[in-house]
Amino acid sequence: MRWITFLLTMVVVITIAVELKICYLNDSLLPIVKVVEGKENLVLEMFEALSSPPYGLRTFVPKDVLRAYFFVDNYLILDLYGEKLKGLDFTAERYFLHQLLYTIFLNVKGINNVYILVDGKKRNVLVKHVDIRFSFPREVWSKWPVH
Repeated sequence: MRWITFLLTMVVVITIAVELKICYLNDSLLPIVKVVEGKENLVLEMFEALSSPPYGLRTFVPKDVLRAYFFVDNYLILDLYGEKLKGLDFTAERYFLHQLLYTIFLNVKGINNVYILVDGKKRNVLVKHVDIRFSFPREVWSKWPVH
């Protein structure tokens, strides 16, 4: 009886754990995809992994930048903390979006577009440079580099 309970527990654990593909950057700012284990809140876990790169890799995703997220039909709406984005220059803004969107589209198959809000509001630019008035479509942002 104990073996059956153990096996059922293992099946549940195995089915809950998911492999997340996380996009980090090397020193030449080229993408390096690493696999981490996700368990419960996959979007939050993607952000946590993105903001904590392994040794030798880089990220432009600040810690605790995600304020909230919503799935609406085949859209993902991300609400970010403006305070966490403040120090990003043009290059950092661009690579922040590249890393984030590439990672999302690698992992979340049911969405076709990502919308970005800052502090709960729709804005024209992420910080100062990158236009976020429109959605970011899968067909453009699921490849690296974006053209």
